[in-house]
Amino acid sequence: MMTFGKLASTTVLATVLATSASAATLTADTELDFFDSGTGPLLGPYGGDTAGGGYPVLLSDTSNALDGDLSTFVSLPTGTFITVGFSSGYVFDGTGDDIFVSEVDRNSDEDANVYVSSDGIGFTFLGTVGTGGTETLDLASIGFADPVTAIRIEGLGTGGGSPGYDLAMVQGLEGSVVITPPSAVPLPAGVWLLLSGLGAMGLAQRKRTGSRQAAPAERNGRRHRPG
Repeated sequence: MMTFGKLASTTVLATVLATSASAATLTADTELDFFDSGTGPLLGPYGGDTAGGGYPVLLSDTSNALDGDLSTFVSLPTGTFITVGFSSGYVFDGTGDDIFVSEVDRNSDEDANVYVSSDGIGFTFLGTVGTGGTETLDLASIGFADPVTAIRIEGLGTGGGSPGYDLAMVQGLEGSVVITPPSAVPLPAGVWLLLSGLGAMGLAQRKRTGSRQAAPAERNGRRHRPG
C-alpha cells in the first residue's frame, strides 16, 4: 500500500522531472486579479494603443497588458492594481535581474509598486518602477527564493495622457524562468518542508506499526499466552 508520505514524495519527484529551465523569456499572459481604485478619469480598466488606437479609452478587459505587444497598455492610476500570472511556467531567482516590466510612455507621476507571490495569496514588495520604458528587477534584492507564480503591479500616480502607470507587459527574463507542462505546479519552499515532515511522520508510523506486530498479542488488558 502506498502511504501518504510516499505519495507526496512521488508527486514532488514527478513535478521536478516535469519542469525544465528555459533560455527563453516568459510573458505574463493571465489576469489573476484586477482592482479599480476609482482615481482615474474612467471606470477601469482603461488604457489604449500608441500605434494609432488612441487613449485613454475604456477597455473590456486587461488583455492590453497580457498580449506581449509593447504598444498596447492598461493604465493603473493611484491604488489601482493588476495581478498577472503565467499559464506555462514560473519565474525564479536566477543570475542577475529576473523580472522586467514595460511602460509605454515617459511621463512624471507614473510610478508603480511591484509585488511578487508564490501562491497568489501572500505578496512581497519587490520594488518601484517608473519614469517610462522598461525596468528590470532582481529577486535576490529581497532574498525571495520561492518560485514566482503571480506578480502584482499597483499604480502610484495619475500623470500622463492616460492617467497612471501605463503597463504594457511583464516578463520573466532569460535564465530566470522555468517552462512547465499544464499539470506541473511549482512548490514553495514551505511546502517542501511540509512534505519532508510528512515523510518523516510516515516513517515513524511504519516503525510503530512494526513494533505492534512484533509485540505479543493482548486480550482484555491481559497479555495473551499461546497454549
